[in-house]
Amino acid sequence: MTDRYIDFQSFPQETEAPVRKSFRVPVSEKNNILAVFQDQPFSVANLSGTGIAIFTDSGIAFEQGQILKDVQLVVDTTRLAGLTGKVVHCSVHASGQWQFGIEWQDMAEANLARMMKVVETIKAQALKEDGLAKDEAWG
Repeated sequence: MTDRYIDFQSFPQETEAPVRKSFRVPVSEKNNILAVFQDQPFSVANLSGTGIAIFTDSGIAFEQGQILKDVQLVVDTTRLAGLTGKVVHCSVHASGQWQFGIEWQDMAEANLARMMKVVETIKAQALKEDGLAKDEAWG
């Protein structure tokens, strides 16, 4: 082979690439956030107003497309109850644990408002810990 080239092929029009619709804030262990489903707690990897990612020890804990009803999100001593989520993806996290993405379905306005407060609080904490808080970064 004397010519060096790369041949690109286009994807068919009907192929949908996964697109994240909203930014998810990473959650650390010290944030003390758990998702509880059927009385089993799961550590939350990240969250947004539209969904969460949880850690499990098994790749068969959930199925893609599975609807999870009566999910509770526990943030310290606050509990958002009666949430419904849809499992939208599964992957292996760098830690070796399985990570499932769950998209909230038909969330009540009151729960969404509370969720957004949690997201903003965690986001502010993460920025401050990284030394990127507005008052520090901009003087």
